Amino acid sequence: MQTEEFTLVRDMLRSFATRHRVWSADEVTPRTRAAARQALDELGLAELRRSSPPAATVQECALLAEEHGRQPLTTSLLGTALLAPEVSRLLGITAPASLPTIALARDLRFPGQHPSPLVAWDCDAADGALHVAPDGTVRQVALGPPTRTADLLRSVRAIPDDGEGEVVGRLGAEAGQRWQSYALVVVTAELVGAVDAFVELSTDYARDRRQYGRRIGSFQAVQHLLADARVLVEACASATRYAAWCLDHEPAGRALAAARVAKAEVNTSAVEAVYTGMQVFGGIAQTWEHVAHLYLRRVLVGADLLATTADLLTTLAEPAPAESSPADTGALTPTAAEPETTR
Repeated sequence: MQTEEFTLVRDMLRSFATRHRVWSADEVTPRTRAAARQALDELGLAELRRSSPPAATVQECALLAEEHGRQPLTTSLLGTALLAPEVSRLLGITAPASLPTIALARDLRFPGQHPSPLVAWDCDAADGALHVAPDGTVRQVALGPPTRTADLLRSVRAIPDDGEGEVVGRLGAEAGQRWQSYALVVVTAELVGAVDAFVELSTDYARDRRQYGRRIGSFQAVQHLLADARVLVEACASATRYAAWCLDHEPAGRALAAARVAKAEVNTSAVEAVYTGMQVFGGIAQTWEHVAHLYLRRVLVGADLLATTADLLTTLAEPAPAESSPADTGALTPTAAEPETTR
């Protein structure tokens, strides 16, 4: 889209996020979820990646995901508005009239080669889920009851085991690589926004909080912690934005490699940076009423979401294949059976 159009969309999302953010776990209620969901639907962001060519570039979608991650929001922007429409677009089919999200393995990673129970991730207001199998087959599956996750802001529901769902298409090798790249970039971008905002919050706290008659931000040890955290955030942002650029301009294989590198970087650096913020906040960050643990939970779950660091480094260490094959679109997870618990 044009620069002016994107600026308008970003500003609308920023205004929405400011109005509907929650500052305590006690504010996460069905009523606040419904109000936020309705307001997000009115923005029409699900249309950004439905058409071919899409209305928004991957770089623009990544920046919107980053903006969404900056505030503690209960809305399913990633699952229903960015990821599921991208699957339909890559399949070359008309997006379903229903509002689907995406289905992941029960440990919230890309589904592996072995059958595993599935869950619908980021599924607030969704009425179905799209499951992309390792061979590229895409099925639409029904949703079951809610299931628990450590991320208190995000809705996750089980997938019934009584059927595999209706086959809606199959992604080829290149489309499968682009789907994985896009999913990794969008999820990673939201984590960048979350950790960036949390480091800013902890820095502001250090400027105001007084101990022994002095602001703690004047202590050199605290300054070093926050400076190191800022460097980590910038590394995460740089790797993620480069991966998004690659998806818009580079071949599928190179884009996938960049997306894997970005996710591996964020998996480690974002966790370290958010731990630093928790240290700066001190004991107040350990309380239920404080917002800190909402950011911490999102980052910790996000570090294992889609692919862990071990998955990614193992894959990146392998020689690049000369030609893509359907197997190249498979999951990044090990071939061992998936754990049965949801993060």
